[in-house]
Amino acid sequence: MQKMKIAIVYWSKNGTTEKAANIIGEKLSENEVDLFDLQIDPDPNVSGHDMVIIGGPIYFGMMQNPVKMFCKHNEKLLLEKEIGLFICSISREQDEAQFENAFSVKIRNHSRANACLGGELIFEKLNFFEKLMVWKVAESHLEFHIDQLETDTFVEKLYAVIANYCTA
Repeated sequence: MQKMKIAIVYWSKNGTTEKAANIIGEKLSENEVDLFDLQIDPDPNVSGHDMVIIGGPIYFGMMQNPVKMFCKHNEKLLLEKEIGLFICSISREQDEAQFENAFSVKIRNHSRANACLGGELIFEKLNFFEKLMVWKVAESHLEFHIDQLETDTFVEKLYAVIANYCTA
């Protein structure tokens, strides 16, 4: 099977989205995968990639600006690519609404695979204010993890896109 050139573009404040991006990259490693951290490169060149996977964390109900700006500045290019989208969030009951708010309608409608991967709380990386807010939101329930089943399902959807792309 022909390999696809895949870019995984993400922004991660405390490491969870980076961890998710790396897991996805490892699962797609039969292809040529490049990871782009928007903290290091705020506007990576993904024009040479066949597929672009974009992910970011939800903080206080909102996608972070570096991800939004990447999508906005590259919208025309992204609409010419195969794309996949994911969010990381600990507010699982609000996943659908948060996902809809995270990405523009055009980008969401063009995406071939979408996922809400859950989230982790790495307390040692949180500042004091974030810890207080998390305690309030989480109501002391601190069992949060990246959802492995959702991650696997997302990657399966991406492989279906890859298979269709490579046989077309």
